[in-house]
Amino acid sequence: MSIIVIFGLLMVVGLIIVSVIHDKQKKEQLRRLQQRRLRVQIDEFNEVLSCIEQTVGDKNLAKKINDLIFGLLHAMRNLENKPAPYIDNALQKVMAHNQELENPQLQFRIRYERESDAQINKTQQQLVETISLLSNLTSQGRLTETEFESFQQQLRWAHLMVGVTSYVAQGNKSLAISDRVTAQAFYQRALHQLMESPHPNPKRLALVREINEMLEGNRVRLSEH
Repeated sequence: MSIIVIFGLLMVVGLIIVSVIHDKQKKEQLRRLQQRRLRVQIDEFNEVLSCIEQTVGDKNLAKKINDLIFGLLHAMRNLENKPAPYIDNALQKVMAHNQELENPQLQFRIRYERESDAQINKTQQQLVETISLLSNLTSQGRLTETEFESFQQQLRWAHLMVGVTSYVAQGNKSLAISDRVTAQAFYQRALHQLMESPHPNPKRLALVREINEMLEGNRVRLSEH
């Protein structure tokens, strides 16, 4: 009888151990899944930050995105149960970049032009997603309506300029090899985007005039905008 009891107790203990191990494995799997999701978000936000610094150049906007990256990295670090130097190094880089963004002498070099339709679409999509992200932050009270409206106008202008300058650049390349028909098609594409846009920036109408002059053969390149 005692052997049966002991055997039964061993069975119960064994089941408890198995259950504990199973729960621990599930928690570990969940932790890794959460970290993978955070890592994907961090990579995406880093791309967005690079895009903003190239096409918008607003240090305050860049700082908002940089702060979000810091928060995601911090959340990722909190999920670790052991030293994670790679996360700590990433946090240090984000903090260092934050200090750079606070430097009043820092000036971004704006570059709208993209080499292909795929690159144009990717950059424009990132700008659209940034507007959506900022809208969510505004709903959460982490951004004022005034800040959101300012950032939104800058992002929409960058969205427009990425397409316009890229198509004009492609037209110029076609013109350089004496393919005027293709060049005209690219210029018309750029002009169409400008005409369809409701953006209030007065530079838009100046660009319309300049591209019309290019279509007429009276101008070879856009002025700086």
